[in-house]
Amino acid sequence: MIVSTRGIVIRTLNYRETSKIVEIFTESDGLVALIAKGYRKQTKQLGILEPLNIVFVSFYKKKSQELHLLSKAETLSSYYKLLNSTEKLFVGLTILNFIKETQVLENPNEPLFRLTENCIEKLKEDKINPLIILVYFLVRLTQDLGLDAIEKLEPWKNKEFKYLTFNSINGEFQADFSFEQFAKISRKTVDLFFTIDDFELENLDKIQIVSLKIKEIINFFAEYLSFYLGKSVKINTLDIFNYDF
Repeated sequence: MIVSTRGIVIRTLNYRETSKIVEIFTESDGLVALIAKGYRKQTKQLGILEPLNIVFVSFYKKKSQELHLLSKAETLSSYYKLLNSTEKLFVGLTILNFIKETQVLENPNEPLFRLTENCIEKLKEDKINPLIILVYFLVRLTQDLGLDAIEKLEPWKNKEFKYLTFNSINGEFQADFSFEQFAKISRKTVDLFFTIDDFELENLDKIQIVSLKIKEIINFFAEYLSFYLGKSVKINTLDIFNYDF
């Protein structure tokens, strides 16, 4: 069966001498793994299968296989506008990292595809703080997965505390309890989550934030999702960028 669909390139790996294996989060089939035979020999095609590119692809899908043959690909929206900002590139790749870690192969999720595509496109504009877009994506991701972090934090919304620790053994929050093994988030971070939850993506420019602890936020969502998904969610972009947020 031939499938033609929009998709977001998640990652690529060189395969043998001339080919590539590419993972694409598609509108129709969710996360798929494709082999692009001879791709690295085709100079006109180079640059299409790059992470963060929004593409239109056709591939031959066989029910008995997890690796499908790519037939053709074209770029719909390039990632190049993100290259002028380390922050934008970091946010974009972190979004892809969370998609890779939370999605299983061939599990269609059109709402999550649209969320991811819209966040990447918003990053290409200069109206919204890129880090706010990342937090928005992470809040909405938990909601899409049926693991709404805002709902879990609701009992703490009007309570006084300096920070909350997420106990990744029992899934409970504890106020002002510090244990190195567990992720923690400050009162300001919790307030930010509730603020962002009240906004749609196109209105995030109305949120004025002087600073936010993005490492703290990423570590929290990674631990939170690890607990509820029953698997280790590994986000490596902070280490790769070695960037002080």
